[in-house]
Amino acid sequence: MKLLALRDDGARHVRVIERKHDRSRSYYDGGTLYTHVDAGGCNLLQYIDVMDEALGPAPDVLLLGTAGGALATQLSRRDVAVTAVDDWATAFEIARRWFHLPDDVRCVPADALAFLRSTPDRWSAIAIDVFHGLEIPPAFLTDEIGALLRRALKPGGAIVWNVADHPRSWTVSWIVTTLGFAGFDPELRSVYDDDLGNTLVIGHASVAADA
Repeated sequence: MKLLALRDDGARHVRVIERKHDRSRSYYDGGTLYTHVDAGGCNLLQYIDVMDEALGPAPDVLLLGTAGGALATQLSRRDVAVTAVDDWATAFEIARRWFHLPDDVRCVPADALAFLRSTPDRWSAIAIDVFHGLEIPPAFLTDEIGALLRRALKPGGAIVWNVADHPRSWTVSWIVTTLGFAGFDPELRSVYDDDLGNTLVIGHASVAADA
C-alpha cells in the first residue's frame, strides 16, 4: 500500500491509502474506513450503493457529511445536482484531489446542524452521513433535527440516514422516533461490508403532509 496523504489536526487523523495491486483508494479517519473507490473513482462500499438506491430519482440532493465524497461523486455522475456540507473543509480538498469528486458538486464548509438552521433552500432528498469515528456527534442528535430536515425537504422528499450500528441500537431507535414525530414514515435497511454493519434509516415525507 502507498500513503498518498496524511492530515492530522488533533481532532482528525486522516490517511489516504492507495492499494498497489489495483490502485483503489481508501479514506481512513483513525482506524475507521469512510471511503473506498477504484482507480476511476467508482465506489466500492455497499452501503454507499444502497444509500444511492434509497435516494431514488431525486434530481437534487443535500449531502451532510462528505469524507472522500464517494456518494457525492456517484450522484453527480448520474446528473444529480449535489450540495455537500462538511465541517472540515479539508475533506473537500482531499475528495477532489484523490477521489475524483466532480467540479459541479457544490461544497459548503459548515457545521451540518448550523447549515440546516440557516439555509432557505430545499432539496428533493437529503442524505446524512455525519460521524466522528463510528459515532454520530451527540450535538447532531437534537430534538429539532426532524423539523429542520422536514423544512429543508421539498414536498414528497426522502431522508436517508446512515448509522454505523445495528437496527436495534439506541441511536437507530432515537432517529426512527424523531423522524416519526416530524411526519416521516421510517423504514430500516441493514447493510454489511465484510464484517462491518450499517443501518440506513429511510424516511419518506408525504406530499399531503407538506401541503
